[in-house]
Amino acid sequence: MPVFEDILDAARTLTPTDRMRLIDALWEDVAPSEWPLPSAEWIAEAQWRSDEHDQGSTSPAPWTDVRDRARKKAGREE
Repeated sequence: MPVFEDILDAARTLTPTDRMRLIDALWEDVAPSEWPLPSAEWIAEAQWRSDEHDQGSTSPAPWTDVRDRARKKAGREE
């Protein structure tokens, strides 16, 4: 049976589109009950952000703004 590194090396030879399809297919095979728990750092960050929002010191951004910033950061401005 192939080891993880062999499979990863083979996956890296796929086109970007096929790699994304593979990621989607693998992700769909993992049940939410099998997802790893978030790290303590991630939980602390989420709690901090939630507290900031609850205190009114931040406000949510519209999805279109978040999406546009992410695209710009990724060099994929449209």
